Amino acid sequence: MKKSLIIYEEETELFARFNHPKCQEGLSYHAKMKIRESGKLPVELTLRFKGIYPFASPIPPEKHEIKATSIMDLYSKILRWFRKYGYEVT
Repeated sequence: MKKSLIIYEEETELFARFNHPKCQEGLSYHAKMKIRESGKLPVELTLRFKGIYPFASPIPPEKHEIKATSIMDLYSKILRWFRKYGYEVT
């Protein structure tokens, strides 16, 4: 089976803040996005936790991978994943 080519690759940082008025804790994730030429889910984002662990707020998994059909779909999945743990992407 032939592998599809990577047409775009980017590394960045994602920051999320815990959604509570009395808590100012946040998270930092190293994100690596790849867009492939073809396939069922050509957009892929790999997240790795980078930073200090929060004191009182819940911590999402240290490593996570999200696959999507488009950039807009990927963005909605990222927001949903962080909201599941009580965070907002900033």
